Amino acid sequence: MHDARRVRCARGRRAAFTSIACRQLVRGRIFAKNRGSSVLMNAQQTTIITPRRGWFDLDFWHLWRYRDLLLLFAMRDIKVRYKQTLLGPAWLILQPLALTAALTTVISGIAGISTGGHPAPIFYLTALVLWSYFSQVVSTASQVFIANGHLFSKIYFPRLVVPVSSLLSNSVALAIQLGVALAFLLWYQLTGKVDGLSWRLALFPLVIIQIAAFSLAVGLCLGASTAKYRDTAHMTPFLIQIWLFVTPIIFPFSAIPEQYRTLTGFLNPLAVIIDEWRWCFFGTSAVGAPQIAAALVTTSVVLFIGVVIFQRVERTAMDML
Repeated sequence: MHDARRVRCARGRRAAFTSIACRQLVRGRIFAKNRGSSVLMNAQQTTIITPRRGWFDLDFWHLWRYRDLLLLFAMRDIKVRYKQTLLGPAWLILQPLALTAALTTVISGIAGISTGGHPAPIFYLTALVLWSYFSQVVSTASQVFIANGHLFSKIYFPRLVVPVSSLLSNSVALAIQLGVALAFLLWYQLTGKVDGLSWRLALFPLVIIQIAAFSLAVGLCLGASTAKYRDTAHMTPFLIQIWLFVTPIIFPFSAIPEQYRTLTGFLNPLAVIIDEWRWCFFGTSAVGAPQIAAALVTTSVVLFIGVVIFQRVERTAMDML
């Protein structure tokens, strides 16, 4: 076991991000084999943390090295979210079911908005499962600097670990709610109202990867903005509420005029993703290759911009909080 002999850390306002922010010198012994015998050799191991240079200094391998910490943050979020609650994880089931009942009664029953020929409860529930994942990831990632400032100011680790961990923690909720949606689908299949389970369900992972990428992209952009402008923290819940009504959740994607569907894919990739998700359940979709391509382009561009801006802001975020 290596014994720590000397730890030297630079001091100052931006000690964590200066050229020699933290240098840790560890002296130890390494056993090396030399012609069948063990020879003791003194060795030095030095770790130097330096600031990122330029806008495009992206080191994703560095993020992979902290994968254990990523899992710890994800487990922390899962435990803290329902700590000291009476129902605990049961809220993951009750929330989408309650909202589904409200939408079925008001939107479909009273307002009479079409669901594209699908039963209203399963039509709303399938979209709400994916929407819940999107809104939770965006909300968590947008507050990353404010909620974790006490950690960022004391210890170094890639800040990108925290928003990425929200993808994992919310994936647990997504899996549980997806199970509820599949149970509803099976029930409607037994009653003959929908086609039911098919090979299309095997494409769920592709849609989940796409929604995860877009959720992270939006969350990183909002998180970087929140570090400098606190108005973004107040704007985010309002933005998510508006986004709910401009996305085909309470209405089918086919309700959008055909000449505007590709433009919708560019401006709101979530609309395309939701309809892809429903296609996995029902087998019918108004989304074509142009809309899917448009959504993928926007998602890729926004994700790249989000990562670049986030890693740019993280260098001075502690000075602004």
